[in-house]
Amino acid sequence: MRNTETKSNKKVLVILPSPLMARNFLRTDILHLLGSGEDTEITVVSPNPDDRELVEKNGAAWHPYFHPRRSKVAGENGFGGRLLRVGRYARYLAGLFLHMGLTYRINTLSGFKGFSARLRQSFGLRKIYLREGLPMSRLFGLPFPKSWRLYRFLYTCYYQRWQSFGPVEKLITQVKPDLMILSMVQTHMVTPYALAAHHLKVKILGINGSWDQPTTKGPVCPGIERIAVQNDIVRDELIRYHHIAPERVKPIGWLQMDAYFHQREVAREDVLRRVGIPLTHRYILFAANAPRLGLHEPEVFKQLAIQVQANTFGTDVTLVCRCHPQDRDWRARWGSALAMERVVVDPPDLGPLDHLAAMVRHAGVVIASAGSINLDAVALDTPTIGLAWEDPDLPYWDRPARAYDLEHLRVLRTESGMMFARDLPELLAACTRYLAEQHADAEGRAQIRHRYLYRLDGGAAARLANEVKEMLE
Repeated sequence: MRNTETKSNKKVLVILPSPLMARNFLRTDILHLLGSGEDTEITVVSPNPDDRELVEKNGAAWHPYFHPRRSKVAGENGFGGRLLRVGRYARYLAGLFLHMGLTYRINTLSGFKGFSARLRQSFGLRKIYLREGLPMSRLFGLPFPKSWRLYRFLYTCYYQRWQSFGPVEKLITQVKPDLMILSMVQTHMVTPYALAAHHLKVKILGINGSWDQPTTKGPVCPGIERIAVQNDIVRDELIRYHHIAPERVKPIGWLQMDAYFHQREVAREDVLRRVGIPLTHRYILFAANAPRLGLHEPEVFKQLAIQVQANTFGTDVTLVCRCHPQDRDWRARWGSALAMERVVVDPPDLGPLDHLAAMVRHAGVVIASAGSINLDAVALDTPTIGLAWEDPDLPYWDRPARAYDLEHLRVLRTESGMMFARDLPELLAACTRYLAEQHADAEGRAQIRHRYLYRLDGGAAARLANEVKEMLE
């Protein structure tokens, strides 16, 4: 189904199934670099209707991401329409169940210790992950979880036309893309798009969803000719564990970190005024994780807030909570802090990255739990603390510190460029140290940048655009 029009009129279809992935992609200058509306016709698919204005402003077309239950399909009305939706959703759920089994098996076959540790958590905690489609039950490994032969058989069964959906194929048929850019290539969410592209003979350029996915998520979907990744670590993991040919994996850097170079640097005074902090104050930035990963955070934040009010760090320090951009229950989680003096709660924001960059750049210290926000701080040479919390009231395997058993975080904990806090005394000591000496551990942060933040030069989007143009030739 390749487009036969002139070279100046190539068509690209971009699939961004996650609001966060869509933000990280669309808030770069990638659409401009691809010549959207000029040399290239681009269509973007994402789940957030708010993306439409930004996409169309850049000369591209926007379509909503298709979900078998939530998406409305024209012409499907009445009882017959409901029956079609129920049937599609049942098929989708059956595929999700099989994908969870594949995810369990590839994590087991690869010997990932972080996955093994998660399976030892209490059912109450694992139930949260199960609701999000993660296989946190040994039932997903039955039978013979360490059988490569059975894994390959189930892989072949899963990636078949029964996981295709008519509305997805209809969109691709209408767009007639020469190339599909497919993000989050190890998730069930993109399977219908990958299968449709394969069926209609559309080339696929994959984008790795995040630095943790090669060692936490499922198999890489078939049909990908090239895959763009953040760094050499992710590249090596895809080659080793997912058997991707080395020449097909292209490190480009971190798309969202391009903003730290291209967007206007916001003055410290402007940041303080926007958030409501006195101009003479320093601030501690508490970067909250997604609710399922940060169950411990509200209590830690409350204890830290009490210390700030008690002038543990001096009278000129304010504590700021930056809510996770997808925290829908942020008022319930953080609302108690809204009335506290010298404590600020910054609501969730999926908008431009310049505010986040400015908040991180001008912070005295950034605190985060097992997330990439620590790397954002390292990128901007801001001292940062990882919350490796050892809550003695929780079973050992349920403690937040076990997140650092995951493969992508275990090595980071051994680095010298950031501190880790297991309890309140360690957190207070780390905050005190960094607030007193902004350049502490600067050499270690430089080493982390070199290892994890491949070519931190603002050129990730440009390198991705070059890969796209090569594939369109």
